[in-house]
Amino acid sequence: MTHSYGRHTYEVEKRIRHEALGQTARKASETLAMQHIQIGASTCIRMLRLMGKDNPEVRTSGYVGLDDFAKWKGHKYMCVIVDHYTRQPLAVFDSRYGQEIIDWLKAHPEIKMITRDGSMSYAAIISTASESIMQVSDRFHLMQNLKKVSVEPIKKLLGQIKEKMPYPYPSEEEAYKSIVDAICQMGEKKHRDKVALFYAARRLKDDGLTLVEVAKSLNVTSRKVERTLYGGVQAILNTDQKRAMKAAREIARIVSAGCITPETVEKKLSLKISSRLIHRCLSPLVCQYRPLREEVRLHNKALDEQKTTCTKIRCSTIWKYIVTGKTQSKKLQRLKDTHPEVDHIIQICVGFRKLLHAEEDAPDINDWQKDAVKCKVREIRGFALCIMKDKDAVMRACSTNFSNAILEGTVNKTKAIKRAMFNRANPDVLRAKVLYSGMKWDWNFHPN
Repeated sequence: MTHSYGRHTYEVEKRIRHEALGQTARKASETLAMQHIQIGASTCIRMLRLMGKDNPEVRTSGYVGLDDFAKWKGHKYMCVIVDHYTRQPLAVFDSRYGQEIIDWLKAHPEIKMITRDGSMSYAAIISTASESIMQVSDRFHLMQNLKKVSVEPIKKLLGQIKEKMPYPYPSEEEAYKSIVDAICQMGEKKHRDKVALFYAARRLKDDGLTLVEVAKSLNVTSRKVERTLYGGVQAILNTDQKRAMKAAREIARIVSAGCITPETVEKKLSLKISSRLIHRCLSPLVCQYRPLREEVRLHNKALDEQKTTCTKIRCSTIWKYIVTGKTQSKKLQRLKDTHPEVDHIIQICVGFRKLLHAEEDAPDINDWQKDAVKCKVREIRGFALCIMKDKDAVMRACSTNFSNAILEGTVNKTKAIKRAMFNRANPDVLRAKVLYSGMKWDWNFHPN
């Protein structure tokens, strides 16, 4: 009837799992109450967590695909593996490129082929797990990458993209030097002179000068230099300077990453120091970069206020022109006459499309690569180099019918599950819903 210390019979547990997988926990609790099974939403969640604690032991058909999806966009990503023949998810991993993916692939030596997107990280993971596994790059992602690198240059030639100036930020070393100088300027004049003497004397000592030579260079007595250097930097700096010095390197790293205002730096700083200290550390940098940033802001604002009288051509129209070489837009036809490189871009894109679809007049991949690296557009050259790094997977995409379409559908289903749970799904709960909601699995399996 039930397992040891069980509160419900096998049949009741089967109903709980069935209802909890198909809807939210609260709705499942209400539905079960209509069947005279009085349990709360927490019990449904607990049972799903127990089901999704680990990936189940399954045997694959040998032909699978893997892709990642966002658990929390921009912060946490997960990975899913789907069988191409059964069209069922086989495993869901908490990380995007973790060791657990390699271990899972090693535990399934029957896998012969894996489809993936153009990620070289996944290529490295699959190669680490087994060199015998054939990798197939997804045709859709290849064409999307080609679209990104080919449409933007055409839009620039048409004048549809306003190139805004990026805001200037100092490098990490430049920011660190400015912050240390600002820290040394804290305190009264007597204290500042003492700190300046210490750093000047230590710099000369590091250059190999003797104590007497250092004193002579700084025009002070040897006794004063010795007393200044004796206690080290901790004996020279005051309390505020010591606190600021501990956070100086981290503040410099945050500033070089694109945050120069003291308020933003304070939010990102892991060490807790007063906002007054942060303002004093960043004051020279802020004064130096304020006019530069204001100049960039005015330039970008002037670009936004410019009114374009010409009609913009849609990206889909440009893309269709690039991959077919035909268009009804007179503006695109004139562009080909005024810019000879456009003809070369079209030739490269049309050749790659024929290559992917294995058409009879498709060029050889080596000839296509030699032609692409001669293109004047930097983005096209970079795309060609990426294709040659993943040459074997691209060639298999041309010769097989496998793709990542089933993976994209699984990812869309996972997003629907997340939204139904208001994006609060625990990884174990999400794994259970993705793996078992559509799988023909044994309901009499008891994790306990």
